[in-house]
Amino acid sequence: MVVETAPAPVLLRRREGAILIATMNRPERMNALGGGLGEALNEMWLDFKDDPELRVAILTGAGERAFSAGADLRANDARARQMGAQSAQEFLDADRARGVRPSFNGNNFGLWKPVIAAINGWCLAGGCEMSMGCDLRIMEEQAQLGLPEVKRGMGAKQTTHKLYFLTTLPMGLDIDWTGDPITAQQAFDLGLVNEVVPKGQSVRRAMEIAEQICRFPNSYLQYQKLRLFQSIGVPVDYALALEQRAQPHQSGEYRAGLEASLRSRLPGT
Repeated sequence: MVVETAPAPVLLRRREGAILIATMNRPERMNALGGGLGEALNEMWLDFKDDPELRVAILTGAGERAFSAGADLRANDARARQMGAQSAQEFLDADRARGVRPSFNGNNFGLWKPVIAAINGWCLAGGCEMSMGCDLRIMEEQAQLGLPEVKRGMGAKQTTHKLYFLTTLPMGLDIDWTGDPITAQQAFDLGLVNEVVPKGQSVRRAMEIAEQICRFPNSYLQYQKLRLFQSIGVPVDYALALEQRAQPHQSGEYRAGLEASLRSRLPGT
């Protein structure tokens, strides 16, 4: 009798208190976004957004080779050959025309909680875009990052606009136009990543940062992320005017923190 075992989930979720650790689990395909992984990620982001007990998310990849290599090009090519190039293109056009779908990179569903990318290996194409969709990036010293789409006659999308805020216009265009990957140290020097850590230490370091963030008022963290994205590229007077709306010091968390601070400064306490 042959006992069939259930396939491993393409996305692993683990809760550590108020922290969600999500691991893309297709190491044999360099955690490429196929096999249902993209759909599983979309579901996970929405669950994280709506769970009041979760405050910070960490995203990483299984294995030692890759964070994510982006779209599963092998599967896409096989489908295109099976369908024929024209039919495959028509299928993709129809799929895109179905309407607006949840997008972590574009954040069209309003996720304002902090998200940290623990980049443990190759971080390419859609995987690179997804890392830039995160708020902080911790990158292991052996990892490399890049947008090779141009080498296949394709264009990188959505989150690549952040390249020009995170680095400079010339360097962002260089990464986009050459398709060549950059090292962890180059990424750090350009401002694309916050820290470079030894191999195997990205999740541990991300957890340390997440635990520190969790000690602060959640309403303030979400307020800062929302206001930052709303104010990028707008006139300064409009950006300052945004501060008049739903200020974090109007929350109960702020008042409790202020009272605790005042008590700590009283003589004899």
